[in-house]
Amino acid sequence: MLEKTSLKDLLANHSTMIEIKSGKNIYSYGQNADKIYFILNGLVRVFIRDNDQELEIQRQKNGSFVGESAFTADHYSSRAEAYLNTKILEFKVSDLKFIMQKNVSFASKMINNLSSYIEKLENKNKINLPPINKINKKKEIKKEIKDRSGFYLEGHKTYEKKTDSKDEYYLYDKEIECPVCSKKMSVKKIRNSRLRIKKIREDLRPLYKDFNLYNYSILSCSNCLFTARRKDFNNISKSKKQIIKENFKDLIKNTLSNDFKIEFSEPRSINQVLDAHYLALKLYNYIDLNADRKAFLWRELSWIYEDLGENQLSEKASLKALNNLEEFYFKATDNHPKKETNKLSLLLSVLYYKHNQNHKALPLLDELIRDNKVNIRHRNKAKDLFLKIREVNN
Repeated sequence: MLEKTSLKDLLANHSTMIEIKSGKNIYSYGQNADKIYFILNGLVRVFIRDNDQELEIQRQKNGSFVGESAFTADHYSSRAEAYLNTKILEFKVSDLKFIMQKNVSFASKMINNLSSYIEKLENKNKINLPPINKINKKKEIKKEIKDRSGFYLEGHKTYEKKTDSKDEYYLYDKEIECPVCSKKMSVKKIRNSRLRIKKIREDLRPLYKDFNLYNYSILSCSNCLFTARRKDFNNISKSKKQIIKENFKDLIKNTLSNDFKIEFSEPRSINQVLDAHYLALKLYNYIDLNADRKAFLWRELSWIYEDLGENQLSEKASLKALNNLEEFYFKATDNHPKKETNKLSLLLSVLYYKHNQNHKALPLLDELIRDNKVNIRHRNKAKDLFLKIREVNN
């Protein structure tokens, strides 16, 4: 995890964002090869000269590098042209070499990119790209907006459902200040005194009478796009706030669309609720927030999909909650208060049981049951689940 964090910081600190208009060159033949470029969004065509003619050997999209030959040559022997309006990160070769020294996995990726480019040069006569006029620019631009780079789980759809207008009984409006950009924003606060829990399910989901808490669990600033669970909103470190303030909005513009933001209607739609959760996940991943925070987001998404009757998506989200919580639990619980660790142990056991990994759940449950210092409610839940698993196994 540390390597990932340092890589993001290195890339952010050693690059310059540039916008290239459609039809303009990023670099051309004979120019000094001292830069390498990463495509944030757009489409770039790469040409070489072959027998006094130009031959197109590559078409690169989001997430690809161009200009890798600068690692080994003093001058470009190719030309890179933006076919669509394109945003790129520009790196000095010396800076990329420095980053490669600091990060082995990134160095391996860059070496593979260079090898792939050399292979294309060696097999240039076998390259058979479709005619460029087959690419409809308007459709490509729309596709870039719709293709949200894995923003949603595969299979996600749009939904007609809205929240209940009766929810207003449990809510009130309050103006707060965004902890990242300091802009005033209006949020829905929850009147906890009016909430009534009907029951807590076996999977630890609390069910409230006439109210779904998870439709209102995410807060989002429409100015800087800082988006987080209500419990995390004011608990982001100063250094991470600075990263969000400087980079996150541009990241969303480049990977989703220029006007993407969370603006809740009244009543709010389930699409807005889902988008808010996914945007929070995007931010948590970007700033490398602890994996348990991501697990709680995925758990909420699982329950929201369940309420929509999307059982497969609910299962996928729940599995991601398990994977994130497991990662956090076995790496970080030594630094966590015992009380919090016990809660995580129970939650992890519940997720293990849900995903047919009973052999992993039993030792955690046994430890909770034997520890007299564990909260009595948690011990009873652990006992019930332990006995249920033993019955299934027998």
